[in-house]
Amino acid sequence: MKRRVLLGLLAILVVATSCNKKDYKTVLHDPLLYSGAMHELNYVIIYDIFTPPVASRIFAYANLAAYETLAKEGEHYASLEGKIKDLDSLPTPAKPDQVDFPFASVIAMMKVGRALTFSEDRMDALIDSVTTLAKNTNMTTEMFDSSVSYGNQMALAILKWSTKDSYGKTRGSKFTVTGLDGHWSPTPPGYFDAVEPKWMTIRTMALDSPNQYPIIPPPEFSKEPGSPFYAMAKMVYDTVNALDTNMQWIANFWDCNSFKLHQEGHVMFATKAMTPCGHWMEVVGTVAKTKKSDWYQTVYAYTGASIAMFDGFIDAWWCKYHWDLIRPETFINQYIDPNWKPFLQTPPFPEYISAHSVISAGAARFLARTYGDSTSFRDSSERDWGWPDRSFSSFSEATWEVSRSRFYGGIHYYNAILEGRRQGIFIGDLVMDKLLGPSKELAKNK
Repeated sequence: MKRRVLLGLLAILVVATSCNKKDYKTVLHDPLLYSGAMHELNYVIIYDIFTPPVASRIFAYANLAAYETLAKEGEHYASLEGKIKDLDSLPTPAKPDQVDFPFASVIAMMKVGRALTFSEDRMDALIDSVTTLAKNTNMTTEMFDSSVSYGNQMALAILKWSTKDSYGKTRGSKFTVTGLDGHWSPTPPGYFDAVEPKWMTIRTMALDSPNQYPIIPPPEFSKEPGSPFYAMAKMVYDTVNALDTNMQWIANFWDCNSFKLHQEGHVMFATKAMTPCGHWMEVVGTVAKTKKSDWYQTVYAYTGASIAMFDGFIDAWWCKYHWDLIRPETFINQYIDPNWKPFLQTPPFPEYISAHSVISAGAARFLARTYGDSTSFRDSSERDWGWPDRSFSSFSEATWEVSRSRFYGGIHYYNAILEGRRQGIFIGDLVMDKLLGPSKELAKNK
């Protein structure tokens, strides 16, 4: 499995450096170390089966901790204190000349990731591997201790700030199914309750409010043939019934269903997969490596993309529970074909808008503003699930494919993917223009 790559690589590096200690900057400033640690966190999130919105929160806070640690060095980019709600009074190192900021930043990221996930043993193994790697360099004991201490301080500060985002208040929230025509109801095979019905109350980072941008509403509900709503559902029905091999590949590649139920006869079992945010975190790592981004550029890209996805889920969840719209599967079974099934498994929450379209467009828009939209990349993040790599000539091409994948899968109306993509572009631009601005590190290398 790919998730063993980092720990295996670190083990080799530890053995190699233990005999002939290398310069700590050569070892600890390699951006692949940060990308590898983020990859490990991604697989912990998969293992722990977090919902996509909760996964977005983990990634955003973990990357923000790394970003703010680097910002305190004062040489590469500015802190987001005062730009993000309630983010202030972050710690400053007592002896900055004794802190290795890249090393401290990965410590901060991993510590936040450990606190927000369940598998402490897996995160501890990751942290131990990175710290052992550092100890097998020529880094002084004083610098090692100061860097770890400062990384821990920043992690604690970000975690304290995270407790005020209303997350705790949303735990255990239930959604009441109205039973009214046109409204959402649970779907097979699990018929689960609606996921995270209060997620829109979570504190945003770049957005001023969860419904900051005007939303184009869906057509008025109607079960009458010839009506706009019926035609919208019929379009899903006809498309799924005529999927070719490439459409199926696209739908599967971007499915990102973190907990999928399978039924074989009377036996039902579940499988785990990457969340939509996890998929895009892998893309960030791939692009950063392809573009030869340094440590600061890499953390910058991860942070901007993860904030865009965090706010994107809040925006999408406001829409979903505001309109409480019936899923295509339910509509088609009730009014067109009772035996029809979507190609992908319908996720357990209302339909409008497509959250995957929002968060993908948000992350991609930020990356396009960072690296240029025409950046090409090969996405290999789905290999562990048996799906071949896909290559893209631009971020725009990738996000358009993501949106279409939800339509091909039969889980979203076409209107929902169009509006989701539009909302995501707004959010990606907002993260860049309001919070991060162009990276000085990237600008000087262009």
